[in-house]
Amino acid sequence: MTEAEAFLQRVRAFPDDDTPRLIFADWLEEQDGGVARATFIRVQVALTRLGDEADTVRDRLRAAERDLLDAHREEWTAAFRGLATGLEFRRGFVEEVKVAARPFVRRAHELFAAAPVRHVHLLDAGSSLDAALRCPYLSRLTALTVYAQHAGEPLARAVAGSEHLSGLKALHLGRNRLEDDAADHLAGSAVLANLEELDLAENELGETGAAALAASPHLGGLRRLELGGNRLGPAGAEALGASERLAGLHRLGLRGNEVGAGRLYTLTRASELLRVPELDLSANGLTAAGLRVLLTRRPGPAAVRLRDLDLGHNAGLGDDGARVLAGCPHLAGVRALRLSDCGVGNDGARALAESPYLDQLATLDLSNNPVGDPGFRAFLDTPHLRSLCRLTAPTLGVSSRMQHALDARFRRGPGLPCPSPTGGYSPGPRHHGPER
Repeated sequence: MTEAEAFLQRVRAFPDDDTPRLIFADWLEEQDGGVARATFIRVQVALTRLGDEADTVRDRLRAAERDLLDAHREEWTAAFRGLATGLEFRRGFVEEVKVAARPFVRRAHELFAAAPVRHVHLLDAGSSLDAALRCPYLSRLTALTVYAQHAGEPLARAVAGSEHLSGLKALHLGRNRLEDDAADHLAGSAVLANLEELDLAENELGETGAAALAASPHLGGLRRLELGGNRLGPAGAEALGASERLAGLHRLGLRGNEVGAGRLYTLTRASELLRVPELDLSANGLTAAGLRVLLTRRPGPAAVRLRDLDLGHNAGLGDDGARVLAGCPHLAGVRALRLSDCGVGNDGARALAESPYLDQLATLDLSNNPVGDPGFRAFLDTPHLRSLCRLTAPTLGVSSRMQHALDARFRRGPGLPCPSPTGGYSPGPRHHGPER
């Protein structure tokens, strides 16, 4: 074993600990040609340790990271040539790779000897899927992606039955033709008890599958659940929102699940969705009447925790939907409201601007709506919306003069003060999430 390999072995043995990586960087700095790699390790470790207030430092470190990778990527990824693609560095080492299932089965020992790999994207699964999911090296992973393999129920069964996946924190199985029986396998698997993120988007899950996930005794640690592009319907959405087993969810993605269908009006616990801090209900055929069902009742025993609400591409909301939002006291804690392509006009915009309940709102997206200068003038005149820092207006229908006025007042970057209703600037809460 070479001296370098001894250092690498310790990095692989303690992949969550920065100390072996930084010790290796110190050693590299003393070797011929090792300064760049040592610097790169330190830069990436430093990036993971930055707080929210370090925007200038972050930009400088990102630039250094990019320059070092541009200059040395070929050298630093040579061990993966012909073995894996899609290489992503984390904290100075390759931790994420894409590899076909058959070579993964044959050469997993080489792959995991080359770096502390934590996230594998399995490609071209085919007949090698079962063998790949029985590979003992999977026990080193914290994330697994099997995307668009159209593998169906056998994939879910193999994942649920793999004794080597108990360390997973993230599992992505999008676009695999998974149906309700697949959800049953996943929900019943004790192997997945450590999951914090589960992505089952663009499958064929229905109400029964949603109910299985909601009732799972093993998925209580989930923080993010992505189910966009399925067919859960309103009852499936309600089951997830009302689930006591999933009480720790921070994000629930329900884009394109027909939540606005007729059955929504017969439900009694749909408002339980307001317990989820980040909720995506975009492209669900919602109308103003549907919003009333979701927003007018307070969630039963739990407090409203909603902070980020995406209602984009629900063209039936219109001005009436905007009025429902503006008049809803349950939205008093919402920081981001996304209403792109919702048919909101000038009257709806005025209602939002004059809402007494949206003073915590930091981000408002009204892009692709028929709102013009009369509607946006209300935003310049309102005594409300004191925290609004990012207002996205349509690219058409708004005069350049109005756009300039809106940009000057509301399109403030992170770390800059929010506008006050008097035209000056007063300190306001910052929004650190990505602008969509």
